[in-house]
Amino acid sequence: MKKQEKKLFKNLCSFKSDEFDNSLLEEASPTVLGQLFFNRMQSVAYDTLRKHNLLSKVNREFRNSLKAAYDQNIVKNDSFFKCVQYLNVLLSKCNCRYAMLKGAYLCRYYPDAYRTSNDIDLLVSPKDVTKIGNILLEAGFEQGYICNDKFVPATRREIIESKMMRGETVPYIKEFNLPGMRFLEVDINFSLDYKPGDAFLLEDMLGRSYSRNVNGLSVTTLNPEDFFIHLCNHLHKETTTLPWVEMKRDMTLYKYCDIYMLISEMNSMEIESLFSRAKAIDMEKICAFAIAQTASIFDFKNKYAVLKAKDVLKNEPDFLHTVFSPQDKKVYVYTEKNIEKRFFAENRKLLLTEVKK
Repeated sequence: MKKQEKKLFKNLCSFKSDEFDNSLLEEASPTVLGQLFFNRMQSVAYDTLRKHNLLSKVNREFRNSLKAAYDQNIVKNDSFFKCVQYLNVLLSKCNCRYAMLKGAYLCRYYPDAYRTSNDIDLLVSPKDVTKIGNILLEAGFEQGYICNDKFVPATRREIIESKMMRGETVPYIKEFNLPGMRFLEVDINFSLDYKPGDAFLLEDMLGRSYSRNVNGLSVTTLNPEDFFIHLCNHLHKETTTLPWVEMKRDMTLYKYCDIYMLISEMNSMEIESLFSRAKAIDMEKICAFAIAQTASIFDFKNKYAVLKAKDVLKNEPDFLHTVFSPQDKKVYVYTEKNIEKRFFAENRKLLLTEVKK
């Protein structure tokens, strides 16, 4: 992408900013449009243009593509929220703690259509996995995968291996045939992936979870600090794991946008409380990683959060640039230290060099 195209892309995605550089609209190219869709930011871009009364200033195909995606997201989210409500009612009889993660809460918290989700992630205690799984099976869910818009049942071996090796179950899937959402997928997670076997922390987080009303939708989810920390961990895991880099799914912008939105709304006292909680559960560096990387990509206003993140990482500068390969246990580091440049790189894998032991 050209320099001005990158600036326009960032302006369109930084929806918390009150400013917009109108001169950049000349750069509304097919390349920018493609990046918006690739990063699942098309609805954000559409509404940013609408709020600044700039829709008529861009090419018709550019504008109409964003509008169609925005309208589609409205329909899809309406179906998704019905599924969240359905699952809340279904799980109300399980008499065990659970928390809905990521999109189940965020899709409603964002302005309309900004974010979508293809599934509902549940965090549960290992002792409750079978109980919740049986409730889903009794309700007509089946374990398997969606391939080419068709359900493919999982083998018994896949079900056992996922449970043993990944800290999560094979997805539970049910066909609902709702507008924009044919299947509902429920993923049951019983590991935080922070520290293997850290059952105490998982139980602690679940013990702090509660039902939160978000714009009229009731969502049983984590305490706000724990919710944010979980998002940071999820971002860090995917950004720093080699297979995700190879799939080019490591730095998809909508994941950074979650951090950008939530941090933009925090004051200094809330930032202090967040880092205090993160430090107590040994997640301080993970939170700093997510905030520092996000601030390198978005037009970021919360300077206090950035200063806190930099202070945490001041003695470990390579923490922002390290990638791990689970298959062969190799460690890599990026030669490109500028995170914004790295984000826009066509093939980030080529920027990695192995760290020799």
